[in-house]
Amino acid sequence: METLHAERLWTPGGWRIDAGFTHDAGRIVECEGAQPSEGAAWVLPGIANLHSHAFQRAMAGLAERQTHPQDSFWTWRETMYRFAARFDPDTLHAVASQLYAEMLEAGYTTVCEFHYLHHSPDGRPYTDRAAMSQALIAAARDTGIRMTLLPVLYMRGGFDGRAVT
Repeated sequence: METLHAERLWTPGGWRIDAGFTHDAGRIVECEGAQPSEGAAWVLPGIANLHSHAFQRAMAGLAERQTHPQDSFWTWRETMYRFAARFDPDTLHAVASQLYAEMLEAGYTTVCEFHYLHHSPDGRPYTDRAAMSQALIAAARDTGIRMTLLPVLYMRGGFDGRAVT
């Protein structure tokens, strides 16, 4: 356990000014008065990212510009699915690990991962049907971010009700 000082500390009772706090592995266990110290800062609870698609981190810059007048959300979505189809568990683990490290650096402590990549790049299910889920779980564990994994099942291929292809 370590005791630190905060210029401002958010608690369930509101803001405390010039507050000392003791933490154990990142969890505040006690608040008390404290002498100001070098590097005092504002301390807030960690933030949860409630809607992540980790694999899309690797797409950054790929589909941000309209290259054809007919580009739309739907053309972006097609690009995204073509891109996603190339992922295997090792690639997903690497991309998710990078993203989760970036989230931790930005103050996020928890991620809710919407997960819908379940098949190998050739379109077939993995022998271990949880292989892609396990890659995400391992990335969260390896980086130290808490995760809620939200497996997603698409039953239709669009708003018009067509079958998934």
